[in-house]
Amino acid sequence: MDLDLNDTEMSIVDSLRVLLQRNAGPARAKQLAITAEPDLALADALAASGFLDLFGDRLAGPSAAGLVTEEVCRSAGALPIGARTLVVPSVAAGVELPPLVAVAESGTAAPVRFAADAGALLLIGEDEAVMLVRGDWTAEPVASKCGYPVARVRATAAGRSLGAGSADVARRWWQASLAAEIAGTAQAAVDLTAKYLKEREQFGRPLSAFQALQHRLAECAVQVEGVRWLAREAIGLGVPAALAAGAAVAAAGAARLITQETHQLTGAMGFTLEYDLHVWSLRLQTLRTEGGGIGRHAEALVSARWQ
Repeated sequence: MDLDLNDTEMSIVDSLRVLLQRNAGPARAKQLAITAEPDLALADALAASGFLDLFGDRLAGPSAAGLVTEEVCRSAGALPIGARTLVVPSVAAGVELPPLVAVAESGTAAPVRFAADAGALLLIGEDEAVMLVRGDWTAEPVASKCGYPVARVRATAAGRSLGAGSADVARRWWQASLAAEIAGTAQAAVDLTAKYLKEREQFGRPLSAFQALQHRLAECAVQVEGVRWLAREAIGLGVPAALAAGAAVAAAGAARLITQETHQLTGAMGFTLEYDLHVWSLRLQTLRTEGGGIGRHAEALVSARWQ
């Protein structure tokens, strides 16, 4: 498949970046983290501009929705963006969705991103996915330092079934969306680290001049690039099981490596809350464990390829 962006996709990305420059960024993310709130203003701005509903658009489609997911995460948008742009639309075509939706798996106690604030919740079961509207579940907030407000959910109503087999479809799009979110989040962490290494000097030279550090940063860049194209390929081809799971495996592994390397490369500065790196690196810890983490994704990959 051709992974180059077409004219429509390039226009979408250009317009979206203008909106995000005005409405997102690490400073805003840190401000919202104090009260553990989602960015409702950003969600409304994205919805009003049509960026949240590209999945079913004839000229845009899932590939454009994946680009939106990447860019919002790269700009530190405090939203469950992948759930809204990719996962829920994959099984709820034609359903009018609120700006904030969350995704959870039934039968687990894993905390769910933005579950306390979402207007709808997609609950993925063994065979069917079920759509719940606000009031159909309770959310118990869980204290977390990993970048997102999270809560444990308990369904209090049956909700609307999205049909037999919908759980598998939603789960594959969830894997691909996680890869897209990690790609955008990790790219921002690598970009910030590259900037730091160019500006920080030791022994009269910028840190970026030292070959050992160049190699470590280059490995991070390669990891991000790999995850980005794996996610885009999976999304562009309609998330075949092996491609979706493979993208999620690569993304979870990259998230761990990039967190370790970017914090080490930025030294003591990188471990402070005053520096922006944690805005993205802490989120990577939540993203790499969501959906069961790398072990669950690897099981899905093995099942898709060899069973």
